[in-house]
Amino acid sequence: MSLAHRYAVAFLLVLLVSGAVLAVTFTAHRTDVAEGTEATVADRAAQSATILDGRIQAHRQTVAVGAADPTLAAHGTPRQRRALEAFVDRSAFEGASVVDETGRVQWLVTGHGESMDVMEMNISDREYVQRTLEGEQYVSEPFVAETGNRVVAIAAPIRADGEVVGALTGTYHLHGTDLFEPLRDERAATTVEADDEVVFSTVAGTDGAGTEDESGDENGNGIEIGGVGESDPITAEAALETVDWTVTVRRDRAAITTPLADLLALQVVSGVTLLGSVIAFGIWVYRSQVRRIGRLLERVRALERREYEAGPSIGGAAEWRRIDDALARLGGTLGRREQMLLVLNRILRHNLRNTLNVIIGRASDLEASLEGDDREAATEIRRTAKDLLELGNRARLTEELLDPVAAEGGDGTPRTDVATLVRERAAGFTASTGAGETGHCRSLENVTVSGPDRAVAACGDEIAIAIDELLANVVDHAGASPTVAVTVDLDVETDRILVIVADDGPGIPADEVSVITGERAISQVNHTGGIGLWLVDWICSRYDGRLVIPHGGAANAGGREPDTDRNATTVDGEADDRDANSGGGLQGATVVLELPLASENESDPAGGSVPAGV
Repeated sequence: MSLAHRYAVAFLLVLLVSGAVLAVTFTAHRTDVAEGTEATVADRAAQSATILDGRIQAHRQTVAVGAADPTLAAHGTPRQRRALEAFVDRSAFEGASVVDETGRVQWLVTGHGESMDVMEMNISDREYVQRTLEGEQYVSEPFVAETGNRVVAIAAPIRADGEVVGALTGTYHLHGTDLFEPLRDERAATTVEADDEVVFSTVAGTDGAGTEDESGDENGNGIEIGGVGESDPITAEAALETVDWTVTVRRDRAAITTPLADLLALQVVSGVTLLGSVIAFGIWVYRSQVRRIGRLLERVRALERREYEAGPSIGGAAEWRRIDDALARLGGTLGRREQMLLVLNRILRHNLRNTLNVIIGRASDLEASLEGDDREAATEIRRTAKDLLELGNRARLTEELLDPVAAEGGDGTPRTDVATLVRERAAGFTASTGAGETGHCRSLENVTVSGPDRAVAACGDEIAIAIDELLANVVDHAGASPTVAVTVDLDVETDRILVIVADDGPGIPADEVSVITGERAISQVNHTGGIGLWLVDWICSRYDGRLVIPHGGAANAGGREPDTDRNATTVDGEADDRDANSGGGLQGATVVLELPLASENESDPAGGSVPAGV
């Protein structure tokens, strides 16, 4: 996946996570608001019940203290009436009455004066009278009094010499009383019920037998306070301890829907702003960094294609401009070096080759006309000139290796059956006869090739040149009649193919190995005697391969054991713990050619001739 695609995926993930966080945050806050509102309504109901309990308990205490006045035990006397009037004046009750032990009304005093219509009326059938005459202080359920008012009575027994001789009753008119005043709240509707009958309510239109108009105006019309306008309000109930009353508090969910809608709008604006900022930042990062990284990659690929002046300008900040300038300088340097290499190659191809051909021709003429030591001298001149001409021809291959397009294989990854190629190249060296121009035998009589029938590597057919160079290296340096073991090995764990060439010669000098592997720099003192192993390394490196030379170039006695490590050095100077040889007991030089294994899902290479080595 390219960097731009990865950036796009990461950017989308950031947007999704940010949006999800905003959504989860709003949902959690909405839940908290709803739960908080429910808790508030429940607290309000409990608080209202507590307040009402306290007020009723205070009134009960007032009646109990008033009933303790001995004057109230003097039934039917003027002083009992005066004591009852004084009680009404001192208390918050709208009226009060005294009954004797038989339940007959002795006096009834209201805030508007006494009512004589009920004097001597027997009300002993009422529960609050019965319970009080039995010695219990009692709060009645709402009822319609003799005055026509809907009231709640709070009664206490009147005692004389320890005996109950009557009852003192204080009454609250449910219409106009301040008993429920603390329960009013504009944010919620409050209702007080006694035995499923509404005693007090702040909800407009509630029918409490005509006495629930506490929430109404002076004409008794209801006024909605915190009215509940939907079928599913937030509701909480609390029971009073002093009386069997229930306080119910209701709050319309619309009261929290509007703030939540405002909150949602605010969060949408905040979310759009946040996501917009993230998108703007992402676009800026893409334009200032990711896209310039792509341009940098194009510049590097242009350098690989030997297009040193091509590629887009990176531009941007000062750091990118410095990178751009460095790439331009690098391109100029590489272009000049390639130009020098091409000039030298053309000198080798034309000037030096023409001059050497003249020398070889003249030496051949002298060799034919001279005798004795002079003839041998002419022969040596001809051989030396031919060796130098061959070296020049091999050096010209470096110009072909400069082209990276050939390494990429054109339409796709190149594929070469290395196992078949090795057998063909080894057979070619075995079939050659006679002595070469250098005086050495150019054939390999004792060559063994082992390995699988097929081993397809991801490389081009110019790998045949590398194999030829390794075999030619044996011919030139391993003695008059060397024994050679060539092994093709498949390493499925690393997806690599190993071509191991081992001989029984003197081995590769350590100084040359150190120069080829890069452990020592090339100088007038440190250098190699030829170009063969360099060509092998350059060809391998084109296909992500490498050349491995065990330290000293010697084979491992006893053969190659797959699980036995042997120190080796690659041409890039890195240590290799691979057992890099399969010399079959040979004690000479060992060189390993390592190539990438071709993928199995790729088609086989097309048939055709494999180029012979130089």
